[in-house]
Amino acid sequence: MDKDEFEYCGIRSKADLHLTTGQVALPISPAMTESVASVPIKYGNEYYGTSYESKAIQIPITVQAEQNQDLYVQLMQNLSNVLINLDDPVGTEYPLRFGWNPDVTYWGHFTDIPTPTFISVGSFDTSFTLTFTMSDPRGCLPQESITLDGSKENQITPKGNTFTEPVFSIIPKRDLYYCGYVLNNGQMAIGTDRAEELSDRPPKYEKVVDDPMTTLANWSDDAVTLGSVTTNGNFKIQGSMDSTDLSIVVGKTKNGYYDFGPDVDSWYGPMRMYSKGPTEVLENFRYVTFLHHTKYKGTHNGRAMGRVENLLVNQDKRTIARISIEDNPDGQGRIPICYIQITKPGGAFSYGDGIHHDLFNGNGKLISNGKNDYKVKVAYKKQEVVKIRERGKGRHAKTRVVSKKENVTRYHLETNYNNVGTFSDFFGKFVLEKNGNVWSWEIQRYDLKTGLPMRGRGAYHQQGKWVDRANTYTNNYFSTVALLMMKHEIKEDTVNPAVVYKNCFLTQSALIIYKVNSVTDNEPQPIARAGDEIIINTETQQVMVEGRQLNTQWSTDWPRLHGGIPNSIMFTNGLEDAQIIETDVPKIK
Repeated sequence: MDKDEFEYCGIRSKADLHLTTGQVALPISPAMTESVASVPIKYGNEYYGTSYESKAIQIPITVQAEQNQDLYVQLMQNLSNVLINLDDPVGTEYPLRFGWNPDVTYWGHFTDIPTPTFISVGSFDTSFTLTFTMSDPRGCLPQESITLDGSKENQITPKGNTFTEPVFSIIPKRDLYYCGYVLNNGQMAIGTDRAEELSDRPPKYEKVVDDPMTTLANWSDDAVTLGSVTTNGNFKIQGSMDSTDLSIVVGKTKNGYYDFGPDVDSWYGPMRMYSKGPTEVLENFRYVTFLHHTKYKGTHNGRAMGRVENLLVNQDKRTIARISIEDNPDGQGRIPICYIQITKPGGAFSYGDGIHHDLFNGNGKLISNGKNDYKVKVAYKKQEVVKIRERGKGRHAKTRVVSKKENVTRYHLETNYNNVGTFSDFFGKFVLEKNGNVWSWEIQRYDLKTGLPMRGRGAYHQQGKWVDRANTYTNNYFSTVALLMMKHEIKEDTVNPAVVYKNCFLTQSALIIYKVNSVTDNEPQPIARAGDEIIINTETQQVMVEGRQLNTQWSTDWPRLHGGIPNSIMFTNGLEDAQIIETDVPKIK
């Protein structure tokens, strides 16, 4: 980004919108309101403090179209498409950066987009001033993280010059009934440390499987075992899987392409069954995993269709539930759909079958909408009879017209919808829990760089609960899970020669299964088991344990960090050997 331009929502003012940006004078302070009260017979008044409100940035703009009216109209339309956001939820704010200070991001919204003023007669050059308002007047520096020691006092010195809200990720080595910290004389305390409440009681969540998903040794490809597993749509099991030090992925061929197997007119690719637990069939369970689905951009890449899916099965290896991210086979390039569904054993989640229930069925939100009539040329060779002129041998030979068979290049015209949605590039935690006739679910997007729930514009979090009052699915007992990673045939696969493109990137990682025990609500429970991840988010004022929101006794000031100075923090007992990572986004006034 050049110094004389700004970037809004990743779109650059000069390179993308052809705008000329004038000098921007950043305001020193947000809007201020003094609180005072008049006191009778007193010389002066009572001053109760100053309220600091939003901060507005004025951005002078010039649009240079000269005498080209068509260019002027197009530039104005482009600007309108970028600055006016109608689809996002109320309260959504957007990032703004300036080239002369690219490390600072301002989050806000435009509150004034005036009518352009023509600079001179006969020219379509215009000027106007945009007003960008930040409800939080602080600028954001790049995110930073630090590892802390739970056995001693720590010093944290964030960048910036004002307060910021930290996020703590804590993974204890033992079960915890309480935990917390003292930060700058403020406290964060979760759970209870009253001895009379901590009697030996059965835990509600008992971890029975904790697999980092770094080996295929725990996954069976036995055809008989997989033969009873059902899911939506026609599919053929073939190809291979592989493992990395982070996850299970689709295997690769000798040529380096993903190994989904030979082309089939349906879904096709590898599928395996988990073979290392649980050791008992679970009447009530909590299933947690991470799935990754990425569509690549490009003429043909954007038409690729991929599917990563978990199929929960009962003791007879019959499907009882599924968690899936899959592309829409009715339109290559459309937004991928996410499903969390339950079914009577052996169901295939078919529309209108009457035996399955959608806990979640959606595609998140539309991030960008491409040209839906964009046609892609898919080349293929076709043997046709062509007529050519051929000259005979000899000095006086005549030229004659002959017919020959030759391979001629022809084209299929296919549509690339070019749409991008939440699940087009998604890595996140998926949770499905059954407790009697109560089914709970959760989807949380994670940041691949930090390993924490994503914050800011890309964040996505959905959760819900459904009570099966008819007890239709109460006997859906859980035995193990199957993993499916497949692609769907598109025209590029069927032509000769086939068109090479990038298939979707699909992975699964971190498989965790809990047995859910029946306990009464008034029995104190550990707030976290050994190995669980506790996330204390001061910004959202939420505490999450293994992806579920913690609702228990606590006392907190939600203490904040102050930029540019050392901040002292000490943790409660039981965290001496825990893994503790503090993450924050430094702020400037």
